[in-house]
Amino acid sequence: MHKLLSWAGILLLVALCMSACKKDYYIDGGLANPHYNGTIYDYLVKNPYLFDTVAYIVEKAGLKDMLEHDSVTFFAFTDQSVGDALEDLNEIRYRSVEDSAHLADIPGEVWREFLLRYIMKGKHTANQFARVDPNNIYAYPGINYVMAGDYILNIGLVYQNYNNVEAVGARILLLTDITFDPVTFRNNNNVNVASSDIQPTNGVIHALNIRHVLGFRGDFPRIAEQALQHQ
Repeated sequence: MHKLLSWAGILLLVALCMSACKKDYYIDGGLANPHYNGTIYDYLVKNPYLFDTVAYIVEKAGLKDMLEHDSVTFFAFTDQSVGDALEDLNEIRYRSVEDSAHLADIPGEVWREFLLRYIMKGKHTANQFARVDPNNIYAYPGINYVMAGDYILNIGLVYQNYNNVEAVGARILLLTDITFDPVTFRNNNNVNVASSDIQPTNGVIHALNIRHVLGFRGDFPRIAEQALQHQ
């Protein structure tokens, strides 16, 4: 538990992403039946190669009840994102001649702040999102959403080209940290959804690219270090 994403986990996510897209051409969960007989939290626990560390920080953040009972959509980063963020924090601590921090050392409110950037109230499957085109943002701007922690993300479907025909290929969900640079869309950090429309009993999970930078802006080390210094 609490590991960096193993090769088995990477292969599992790749398999999900490469599985056949359905007739609507969304990048989906790769399942004939996208419904999961359990809660969002249950799904995280039952998929430890990708999400066991995520499940741990959900509980430490006091969000387990939300992911078990509330109707929400979770854009789920993987264990790899958490591991990378912790590694970045410990590089800073090493340069400051401080001991390495571990998952359990990080205060729950820090994990809560970052997790809530990825949780949206209500159930939202891929086909409910508007089109977004970073190369033609005025025509296809996506929609800005206020997440559960009041963080604002632009979310939309990128219509990919196929056989040199514009916008007839797969549709991929794109999340963009729109408030970093509200003027120039392409200057904002973003992440693709690798596997969408996993539907537990209380909501929807869209699994993000495994190398996503936690929090989008790389601000986890600074916020976590400040919290550790004030414990």
